[in-house]
Amino acid sequence: MRVGIIGGGITGLSCAYYLGKAGGSASSIEATVFDPAPGGPIGTVNVEGCILETGPESWLAAKPWAEQLIRELGLGDDLTGSNDKQRRTFVLRDGGFLTLPEGLQMVVPTKVLPVLKSELFGWGTKLRMGLEVFRNPVAHPDRSVSEFVNDHFGPEAVEFLAEPLLAGVYGGSPDELSAASVLPKFVEYEQRYGSVVVGAFRDRRPPTGTSIFRSLRSGVGTLIEALKSRVRIVNSRVDALTLTDEGWQLTSAGEATLFDIVVVACGANKAQPLLAGVDPELSDLLGTIPYTGSAIWTLGYRRSDVPHPLNAFGFLVPRSEREARGMKMMACTWLGTKWAGRVPDDKAVFRCFSTDPDAPCEAVQAELERLMDITAQPLFTVGHRWPDSMPQYTLGHAARVDEIEQRASEIPGLYLAGNAYRGIGIPDCVKSAQQTAKSIAGLVAA
Repeated sequence: MRVGIIGGGITGLSCAYYLGKAGGSASSIEATVFDPAPGGPIGTVNVEGCILETGPESWLAAKPWAEQLIRELGLGDDLTGSNDKQRRTFVLRDGGFLTLPEGLQMVVPTKVLPVLKSELFGWGTKLRMGLEVFRNPVAHPDRSVSEFVNDHFGPEAVEFLAEPLLAGVYGGSPDELSAASVLPKFVEYEQRYGSVVVGAFRDRRPPTGTSIFRSLRSGVGTLIEALKSRVRIVNSRVDALTLTDEGWQLTSAGEATLFDIVVVACGANKAQPLLAGVDPELSDLLGTIPYTGSAIWTLGYRRSDVPHPLNAFGFLVPRSEREARGMKMMACTWLGTKWAGRVPDDKAVFRCFSTDPDAPCEAVQAELERLMDITAQPLFTVGHRWPDSMPQYTLGHAARVDEIEQRASEIPGLYLAGNAYRGIGIPDCVKSAQQTAKSIAGLVAA
């Protein structure tokens, strides 16, 4: 069986790897990945002894699929965790850094004392957080993250928790993101217990000693390189996709190739035009998933030129602060604190994130230096722009995905995979690839 995979990001590469395993020594499944730049945003570069990521720098340890794949690839010894002994995050408020309370599960406080001591929230919000435990179970139609968090904890929690925390992951506004798709666990708690705080307490598991964030010592790009070395890749994009009586015809670099099955593992925004001639209705549905972009500017300085103690993972900039100060940056990671061994002791490296893919380095640098009281010039600046790369799980997302998957299932030999549908992180992409490969392998075994 010949399988053509459109898109060589983490999903497409993982899918090809799993299909290769499923085919075994008999090579009953032959998978080919089409992508002019395999790896997508995920990549690692070394600049002046500093390990820098071109895109995602880590994943949540609670989701096991990425780590399982890494161990299968023989990279288990390279796994590392964030430096959680110094795990705290600042939030910019009124131009100054205030500490995010300890014990947060995403937007849900689970420890009383840190919230009471926090200067980030007023006493009205603290009281509301305390009284939240007395709520009764209720089921709501899909509503925005802002509506959900405001209902449970008030507008201050939306402004200084939900917006900055989720913007860095989804690149969108909590006013538009779907609570059911972005915070499914907490929506379930609301339905079962009424209080999401009570749900978080009841579902709390004993500490595992594992860091919350996981990565690879040599950089996440190591995973991409390992996958690339194990799969067949054509370094060009697919320009046309046609379903014929003989199978799926993929046209790439002017050459048409036939496949029994096609896996569309690129973004929904890129899948839409490819599938327009195959199924216009499916194409239109894919077009209802909006996208935003991002820019990552990583700046390195001499440690002696940075007066701040760098005693946290970094800081978040809420939308209200960005608008008040005309800022582009929405988050900044202090790499040397968060990750051991990535930054030499004589350097300080800042990874600055913006949801404006056109954010100029000069603007981001000026914002960083103003907030951090840096007057020296950086040793280096490294930029990566990723336009239209972040799918938005907006209101009604789950219902849209159900309809998309139902429609796709009616087209023989077509599979959709990737972060546009049921999970946006690296482990979610690996899980999507694994499930898709398993379904295809089942056809061979049948």
